[in-house]
Amino acid sequence: MIGRLAISRFPKDDEFLDSSVDVTAVGVDALADLVGIAPDELVGDVPLTEEHAECVRQLTGITLDLETYDYFLDPGSG
Repeated sequence: MIGRLAISRFPKDDEFLDSSVDVTAVGVDALADLVGIAPDELVGDVPLTEEHAECVRQLTGITLDLETYDYFLDPGSG
């Protein structure tokens, strides 16, 4: 079961995590629906794209800078 959801950000020219924001309060169902994956199948990092950007902003207040960074919905436990 998913205990925590975060949006993780990585610079496009680097593989190291730049930041991670806990978005658990938005809800697993809303975020799973956003990426088109059933909540119980939400496992592993899910890439966020331009297609997701406006919904991410509406749900979380986070604006995705997709020219500079790669973003992932990161489900975790605990």
